[in-house]
Amino acid sequence: MWLVSLLLVSSLSVQGDLKVTLEPAVYAESSGGAVIELSYEIPYTSLTFVRDSGRFLARYRIGIQVTDARGNVVAGDIWQPTLSQADYASTVGRDSMATGVVRLAVPANATDARVSVSDLASDRRASSTFKVSVPTGGMIIRLLKGGLIYPARKYGAGDTLAALAEVLPLRTGPRAATDSCRFTVKQGNRVLTGATAPTFDSLGRRVARFSYPVADSSQVTTLGGGEYVLEVVGLGSESGLRASVPFRVDVPFYLDDAAWQGRVDKLIWIAKHDETRRLRSLPRPEREKAWREFWASKDRTPTTGRNEREEEYFERIDYAEEHFGHADRGYKSDRGHVYVVYGPPDEIDSRPFEIDSPAYETWHYYEIGRKFIFVDRYGSGAFRLESPEVIDEP
Repeated sequence: MWLVSLLLVSSLSVQGDLKVTLEPAVYAESSGGAVIELSYEIPYTSLTFVRDSGRFLARYRIGIQVTDARGNVVAGDIWQPTLSQADYASTVGRDSMATGVVRLAVPANATDARVSVSDLASDRRASSTFKVSVPTGGMIIRLLKGGLIYPARKYGAGDTLAALAEVLPLRTGPRAATDSCRFTVKQGNRVLTGATAPTFDSLGRRVARFSYPVADSSQVTTLGGGEYVLEVVGLGSESGLRASVPFRVDVPFYLDDAAWQGRVDKLIWIAKHDETRRLRSLPRPEREKAWREFWASKDRTPTTGRNEREEEYFERIDYAEEHFGHADRGYKSDRGHVYVVYGPPDEIDSRPFEIDSPAYETWHYYEIGRKFIFVDRYGSGAFRLESPEVIDEP
């Protein structure tokens, strides 16, 4: 059995003020050299569109320069694509992306590559470097979206996770007999789904395809929001190849059962019991509307297009989780309860634990004339409200 180490495909770290995602791959050539294949994705909002003859155009430049171990330039090229849109709205869409793949043949002595990307109508630019490491064989996974290589690797509820596993040819020695590949989607150590697909010949390589919808036709999410890994194992009489690639799923919380229940649970300090019980029981198609209606009734500035009350509430929840979660119960703690309802206090008087007295904190809210005293009576870090003040009910 032919074994290789686990290959992990990853995007490049990019420097600069132009937002771009870059993902390189290097393939060996039978001539002894190699081919760099660079996939890229640039949000339309990072590019400058200029009106020209009734259309909106954006131009950007991608350059690759390759050097050997002594710093001598041994290969390079420049590409200048043009984007054309009929209307302005298309140029500012958050999900609109310029995507593509450029390829460059490099000699066997190539060691380093530098990529530069620039918007030709502004000063925005970005750059990155990577090692030209030519694999002597193995497997690489390329994630796809809409049939194109997708270096950003972020999928939503309306997307299908698609992948192409390519068995790379050996420069020397026999080729691995990989007749199929086993694909496995994992979150942490938990296996969520998988499938085995046969390989077929494509441009001199053995290739296997895999696809899995993030949500089904009724918008039931098969993959909730979070970080995942797609692992692939080559199968065959002389195989044993392994590779993996990370990806992320971002779905609206109301389509993810666990995320929905968690979000509703956090309404504990602003919603009545009957309201949260109703929200928990809602089927997926009714959740978004009910959530918007709940917060619309509490919006102090309904004409702004944003619900500042909702944003403020969850910012306070996050603060309580971060600051009162160690040895206490985060937003469910007494301090978390007061903080979420009233916000940051005007002043805090605190005394640490001493031999003859417990630690305590006194929170002063001068504007509303309230004072709350929290005591860590057992020295565990869990502060309990012991003042006679009553917290306002929702």
